[in-house]
Amino acid sequence: MNTFQVGDIVVGNNSWLNSMLGYRGDGGVIIHVGKYSSIVYLFTTNQDITLLNEYLDRVVMNKRKENLKIGDLVELKPKVKRILSVKGVGTIIKFTVIRTNDFDGKFKDGHIDAFLVYFPEDDYEYTIPRSCLQLFSDK
Repeated sequence: MNTFQVGDIVVGNNSWLNSMLGYRGDGGVIIHVGKYSSIVYLFTTNQDITLLNEYLDRVVMNKRKENLKIGDLVELKPKVKRILSVKGVGTIIKFTVIRTNDFDGKFKDGHIDAFLVYFPEDDYEYTIPRSCLQLFSDK
């Protein structure tokens, strides 16, 4: 049985069930975790869906840590680009962390390393987990 936490990016792993629910299996983010099921916010349809944890797979990023620093030009990794509609290349503005909490809003000890990234095409700053970013160019 998978252990999920709030903020994990997941996809449905049972195509038959997904089609019965009218869910295409696109990615989403977990907004509530229960012992047997989780509530997933779907980016593409802007709605929540509840699925059993055994029918969810975490979108695993490359475990190799990029040597990212403030000022680097970055882009979303290909697995994340299919889920989010952030356009173009962004610049890392600062290092930050995403604190995790439970359903009642009480913060836990866990955190996710992240960066505040400015994307000029959207003219917006996003807080994005470090594991979802890659350097735009190695050169």
